[in-house]
Amino acid sequence: MINEKTSIEQQCHTLQHVTNNLLIDEGAHIVYVFNEHEKYVGNSLTFLSEGLDNREHIILVEDENFYITIKRLLKLQGYSEEEIQLISYYRNSDYYLPKKDFNIDIMMAKLEELLKGINETPSKRTRIWGQVLVLDSSISEIKKYEKAYDNLMYGKNIISVCSYNGLTMPAFFQNELLKIHQYIMLDDQIEKSPFYNRKNVSDTSNSEIERLQLLQQENTILKEKYETLLINSATQKEREKFLKMEKINAEKENSAKNLFLSQMSHDLRTPLNTIQGYAQIILMNEYKREHLNEKIKKIYNASEHLLKLIEEILDFTSIDTGSVKINKEAVQLKPFLEECVSSLMDITTSNITIELEDIDDTIWIEVDPLRFNQIMTNLLDNAIKYNNAKGIVKIYCDYDEKNKDITINVKDTGIGIGNEDLHLIFDPFYRTKKSERKSVGTGLGLAIVAQLTKRMDGKYGIFTEEGIGSTFWVSFKRSKRKELSDKCKKNGKIASTSLNKATSVLYIEDNLDNIEVMKGMLHEIGNVDLTSVTTGEKGIKQAFDIHPAIILLDLSLPDIHGYEVLNKLKSNPITKNIPIVAVSADALQSTIKQALVAGCSAYITKPINFEELTRVIERILEPSKQLT
Repeated sequence: MINEKTSIEQQCHTLQHVTNNLLIDEGAHIVYVFNEHEKYVGNSLTFLSEGLDNREHIILVEDENFYITIKRLLKLQGYSEEEIQLISYYRNSDYYLPKKDFNIDIMMAKLEELLKGINETPSKRTRIWGQVLVLDSSISEIKKYEKAYDNLMYGKNIISVCSYNGLTMPAFFQNELLKIHQYIMLDDQIEKSPFYNRKNVSDTSNSEIERLQLLQQENTILKEKYETLLINSATQKEREKFLKMEKINAEKENSAKNLFLSQMSHDLRTPLNTIQGYAQIILMNEYKREHLNEKIKKIYNASEHLLKLIEEILDFTSIDTGSVKINKEAVQLKPFLEECVSSLMDITTSNITIELEDIDDTIWIEVDPLRFNQIMTNLLDNAIKYNNAKGIVKIYCDYDEKNKDITINVKDTGIGIGNEDLHLIFDPFYRTKKSERKSVGTGLGLAIVAQLTKRMDGKYGIFTEEGIGSTFWVSFKRSKRKELSDKCKKNGKIASTSLNKATSVLYIEDNLDNIEVMKGMLHEIGNVDLTSVTTGEKGIKQAFDIHPAIILLDLSLPDIHGYEVLNKLKSNPITKNIPIVAVSADALQSTIKQALVAGCSAYITKPINFEELTRVIERILEPSKQLT
């Protein structure tokens, strides 16, 4: 920005020299191709101030911001407001028309309007300074305009500076302008144009028009090639930027994974420490029966916690990949929530009070019962874990008459959640710093709630106040009532029962500890004759020899895969009708589905749940009971 008069004069003395000392008697038509905006302003200021000093007619055709700048700089030089007002100002956007409206006759009429009254005092010089807006106009159109402009001023006492931005003008465009202007001016110098000739101004032949059009076409081709190069360059830069961002995101993701694995290592080792610690104490010491039972109970509770962590991770993986199947049906809300609360109270050891407000018996919702149970269990478990000592968890419902939505709210009196964590609270593996200190876990519970709720076309959210508590909610469409099936009417745990007669069971399993666990569980069920083998080939042979009532098959065997054992038994007429139950530590839904499709009658995951094992055996041997 130019702030002082002296610096302006030093920069612009060449223009001042031309306008005052070259004896321009009949005026001059000057084309100014500028490259530096600061020098452009300085040259303009010198040109206009000289006109004010000489009491000449002055016309300025520029944008409004430029005019404001010129007025401010003239005031700094000591010119009064009245003197500055002698400059006739016109906006160049009003004067130069866009390509679609480019009309030489209209523009020349405007120019004549600008010069109106000047001819009345021919002895008084007129100065015109303006920046030509090329816009989308072609060289032939601009040149035609400049020719008409030159003819209008020729022989008159007018000095006109037609400025063009050299940074946006093609070289051939500049060369053509030299032919129809008497002087060529750059930022630091001005001289007579070596190509100016009156013949050039008057030449309007077809050959001239064709030549200009050819130049324009060639320039357009070059411009398109240049733009293509720019686009390719920009694309490459965008690609590099994208790869850089991908690298940053990958590093962040790896950092999050490392943090998660570190947290999981701690969370998994904590219950394992309890299991191994008490197990070693029991092995090293003799306890009374009641003390022994107490320690065993602690071991079992710790193992249940460990199993829950593992299942939570597997559940989220299945949901996230879309492999969880949703089977929606009408569910009566009140008894369902009562059962959820009852089941949770049976296993919780906290001193938290759970209050279930009265719910209308007529409310039914459209959900998958199994997945809705997961949602409510996770919400209740979350409300208990992050509550205060002797806190309260309230469950209540709201009904939206307009949208027919039922909202189930789980409100706690816990630590609440800060605003900085709200937008992340349903993200997988995310845990607030306060929750990390308060309780262990994977950080997947609420992510599972969000995923399952969306899969069932529901909504979810949270209301919270830090230090006061939080209310997590899910909502689903209200459904019409329907009769409960026999399966839904069973709302108590199925107790283990004894089989009426001794049953032959073959267990194909290579891990001896797993065999001992199975032997102990089947002993509790009663009337089971268990035969065990440790390889797949031995299992196939034993199946032919004893023809058991049930085969329990581990899928991971040392000699052949469990599926190969399954195929051989199912393809042989002698053994094809023997029910085969897969027993595996692989709890992925895809594996379970594959085993059932391959011919397994059921699939039991390790660690084996005694009640599940009982139900599977009873269902297979006594299908009339239909326990599951």
